[in-house]
Amino acid sequence: MRNDRGLRRQVAGLLVVLVTMSFVLMPVPVSGQKKSHQRPVLLAHRGLVRHAPENTLPAFAAAIELGLAIELDVYQTSDGHLVVIHDETVDRTTDGQGTISEMTLSEVRQLDAGSWYDPVYAGLKVPLLKEVFELMDPARREPTPIAMNMKIVSTGMEAKIVRLIEKYDLFDQLFAFGQSTESSQRFKQANARMRTAIVKIYDSQQFFKALESPYSDCLWVGFVPSREEVSRAHSRGKQVWLSLHIGQKRTDIWDQASLSGLDGICTDWPLECRRYWRDLND
Repeated sequence: MRNDRGLRRQVAGLLVVLVTMSFVLMPVPVSGQKKSHQRPVLLAHRGLVRHAPENTLPAFAAAIELGLAIELDVYQTSDGHLVVIHDETVDRTTDGQGTISEMTLSEVRQLDAGSWYDPVYAGLKVPLLKEVFELMDPARREPTPIAMNMKIVSTGMEAKIVRLIEKYDLFDQLFAFGQSTESSQRFKQANARMRTAIVKIYDSQQFFKALESPYSDCLWVGFVPSREEVSRAHSRGKQVWLSLHIGQKRTDIWDQASLSGLDGICTDWPLECRRYWRDLND
């Protein structure tokens, strides 16, 4: 297992590259008008996936250090441990094969989760959920929002996750999405402070229906709602997060999302989006 010093050194090197890249020339904004309203939070999809292996500690640590929010995916191993990986199997993002729910933690942790991306990341492990939570620094000026994607919910997962959130005091900055209504119920039974999301909402009709659900602390939308729709959600104490064209650098979507007043955007291009918005104010 990579030690903390090695991880810090790797992340430090990655940050030098990222900070440099964040000042590359971006597309010319569609308007020179200055924007003074609050921008949406930028949610780094699976960490900084364009700069480090997805769902690994360096990808998350770099995003956090650069002031981004993070999105991650959670599974449970056959012996009951919570790990962070996108797919149901380890085949795509490690040097092994197998279904996570049928593997022990030891079997999962023996795999290399970095070499597939680049040899510089050789030896990286599939992280435990608690290891990602340990990256959160309570002394930070701004808390790091965390969107936790529940791909497949196996027995007892909700209660285990809630216990970890309680331990690291992350209720105010984390929400779970992707799970069934029954799973959301179990989350809230474990702790009423646990925030859950209705996913995925594709039009205004679904949006207004979701506002009525007791499990819609957050709305995970696949379209850009109007400013009036977002305001209505906010008036009910709910957040709105956009998941649209995640893997594409779509400045038109960034413009629409910013003007709508929604809370955040999940994207593979958070640094480029930040720079694009910054250029609007130049």
